[in-house]
Amino acid sequence: MEKEKHVKLVAWLLIINSGLLVLAAIGVLFSITLTGLFSGEIVGIVVAPIVAVVVAMIMVLVALPGLLAGKGLLEGKGWARVLAMILAALNFFSFPLGTALCVYTFWVLWGKDADPVFEAGYPHYHEFE
Repeated sequence: MEKEKHVKLVAWLLIINSGLLVLAAIGVLFSITLTGLFSGEIVGIVVAPIVAVVVAMIMVLVALPGLLAGKGLLEGKGWARVLAMILAALNFFSFPLGTALCVYTFWVLWGKDADPVFEAGYPHYHEFE
């Protein structure tokens, strides 16, 4: 497999990983809100939606760098390479999928053989769509 295809795969894995976190945020939003509403207590009815929105917003904010890194990798941006490696290192302790994503990301993006991919973006970007 060519290096460009590996980079594209890392990009999509980052986007999917972050997208799943956004979906989890939506689930947290609805589950906490509904739990508070069905509790029947005024404190639960008032506080639960506020807590749900705050927690969901934090989860979405945590997911944004992964979405940006994935988009940047798809466009061949050098800054996305650095951001993806930082995010991979942070995911290392999320065993087993985060660890696998970390190892694969470093294998693909580290080293001089990945440099041509990021020097001028993808020369044949539309081939991979």
